[in-house]
Amino acid sequence: MQRSVPASAEMREYFGFTRMAHPDDVRAWFEGLWQRFPFAPSAVQYFRTLRLEIATLDEPMGGGYWFADRKLVMVRGIQDEAAVHELSHAWWEQHRSVHRDSLMHVLERLGQVPVPHYDRISELARVYCNGIPTQKDESSPTGYWRGMLAEGNDHETFAGFCSGVMGKAHDLPPELRSFYKGLLRGA
Repeated sequence: MQRSVPASAEMREYFGFTRMAHPDDVRAWFEGLWQRFPFAPSAVQYFRTLRLEIATLDEPMGGGYWFADRKLVMVRGIQDEAAVHELSHAWWEQHRSVHRDSLMHVLERLGQVPVPHYDRISELARVYCNGIPTQKDESSPTGYWRGMLAEGNDHETFAGFCSGVMGKAHDLPPELRSFYKGLLRGA
C-alpha cells in the first residue's frame, strides 16, 4: 500500500478520487518511467518542471489528462501507456503552434497509403483518418466517431502515435519521427 494524500481538486472532479498518491512517490514513479522509456534528456528536464499526479500507485489503471493552463499531467494509475500519452501531450503543447498543420498533413498521407514496415502506425493512421463506424457518436454528422483528422485533433494525434509505439522512435516512419525530435531519443 502506497502513501496517500487528499486528492487535488482536479483528481476529485475528473476521476472521483478523494485520495491520491503522495507527491514524493509519484515523482519517484515518473523518474523510473523516464528511465524505462526512451525520452530525450530535454524532455525529461521539461517534465520535471510539471505538476504530476497519480490517483493510485497500486494498480495499472489507464486514463489521464493534460491540463496546459496548470501544467498538470494527471493519470489514474500506473499504466505506462497512459503516462507516455499524457506526457506527450505536455511536450506537444510547446511545439504545436509551429508544427500542427504539418503533422495533420502527414497524418492524412499516412491514412491514405499504409507505410511498409510500420504496421502499428499504419493502423493508427487509418483509424485516425477514417474513424470507427462501430463507435457511436451522437454529436457526429455520421453518427459515429469520424477520427482525429475530421476533428482536426492534432493533440490526440501526436500523443496517440507516441503512446501507440510506447515512445520508440524507430517504430515511427521517418516523416512522422521528425515531429518527436527533442521528446524521444532517436527521433
